[in-house]
Amino acid sequence: MTQMKPSILLETKDITIRFGGVVAVDHVSIHIKSGQIFGLIGPNGAGKTTMFNLLTGIYKPTSGKILFKGKDVTSLKVHEFSQLGISRTFQNIRLLKDHTVFENILLAAHHRLSYRFFEAFFQTKNYRHQEKEALCMVNELLKTYELYHLRNEIATDLPQGLQRKVEIVRALTTGAELLFLDEPAAGLNPVETADLMGMIQQLKERGKTIFLIEHDMKLVKGICDEIAV
Repeated sequence: MTQMKPSILLETKDITIRFGGVVAVDHVSIHIKSGQIFGLIGPNGAGKTTMFNLLTGIYKPTSGKILFKGKDVTSLKVHEFSQLGISRTFQNIRLLKDHTVFENILLAAHHRLSYRFFEAFFQTKNYRHQEKEALCMVNELLKTYELYHLRNEIATDLPQGLQRKVEIVRALTTGAELLFLDEPAAGLNPVETADLMGMIQQLKERGKTIFLIEHDMKLVKGICDEIAV
């Protein structure tokens, strides 16, 4: 029986962005296969985060194309990328202060709910059903990624390694198929980094595609299927 080759999930064709006279990303063409862990490396100032911002709708390219599952998504807005199944984390952890782990993740789950304002106001059957499904989904994710025992802890009071895990799970809650991780190991100690590597591998085993920027070469070489420089 012939094994099927992984399909290309995300592709860029000669993507370029200029800020005035500065060329931040210059004719970059890459392709990421479904189900792989793809690493992007390079020195500070090379345009790695700018590339992420292009691929998630924060910036629009000066020229070139972005294709997702073969569809041109170059001009889409941030929320439209999210609706496609693309989510990201940032270099600096961005969790809601004074909110629990559960609340931080539940907030992202509401991105997927489709009830209307009047249904929420009157707490209709459809509203209650969708809210119950969201609660169940969040609890399952917390259990899967070993955060359930921390569900009632204030997220920003946790060690940085756990905060990073909460942020990644929150990104997953949007229904992400492709996950962008911007320097996920930044500020983590070796034990936390090893735990993060295990989590990223677990994401891959569960069918997610990962695109990461990272300076920790041990992590990059340890988990990436392909690397662009």
